Amino acid sequence: MGGSSDKIKYFSLIVPFSSDGRQILLGRKKRGMGKGLWNGFGGKPEKGEAMSHCAFRELHEESGLHATEYECAGILYMDDTNGPSYHIPVYRATKYTGEVSESDEMEPRWFDACADALPFEEMHVEAKLWWSRLFSKEAFVARFLFEGEEVVSQDVCCVASETLEEHVGRVDAILLAGGE
Repeated sequence: MGGSSDKIKYFSLIVPFSSDGRQILLGRKKRGMGKGLWNGFGGKPEKGEAMSHCAFRELHEESGLHATEYECAGILYMDDTNGPSYHIPVYRATKYTGEVSESDEMEPRWFDACADALPFEEMHVEAKLWWSRLFSKEAFVARFLFEGEEVVSQDVCCVASETLEEHVGRVDAILLAGGE
């Protein structure tokens, strides 16, 4: 799997939904990978950290919110013909505590929870290809092959929640065993 580098990089992604499900909280990245782009909240797991815990920690660090109820919505597999692969479990936060606040890394803002309201022109290039699955509340697996910034192959499909749990379970098993 992957391009010239067989290295797999792991990241988490979590998207808070308002209590009525009509809005989602995104953050504009202020530094690092994806600077200037809108995205959910997340990042790299710490050594021995499960992906869900990584997502909760990053959500708090980047937005001030503490997730109290969540579900795994999907997983993104992104391969680059000239670089590493990325495995990114995606979580939907349905309840949380705390107040939304800007951090040194993210500028949070609420958006209507529909594809037409999202600033796709200011999001990662593959975002428009999988966000509708996040809104539909169907578990999904998305696979993308990139050549640089261009998506050259894609497959986004709905899966049973048990299948999704198996995918994320494999990622957690690697990380909890000390993998990176």
